[in-house]
Amino acid sequence: MSRTSAVGLLVDTRQALTTDIRDKPHDTQRSQQMLQDVERLLLDVRIGRTREFMLEFPNRIHVIVSD
Repeated sequence: MSRTSAVGLLVDTRQALTTDIRDKPHDTQRSQQMLQDVERLLLDVRIGRTREFMLEFPNRIHVIVSD
């Protein structure tokens, strides 16, 4: 997947997590940790520090970033 597409995927995942936290306040701690992880990953992918990652939310996916 291109870097641009990977960043887009992470932005969409961050938005979905934010919505999930707002809609389901009972599981906030786990969702907050996942949100922090995705935000860190987003920064790392944007600057090229990470070239491969896995997401568990909203669907399990393994991404290899290409330039």
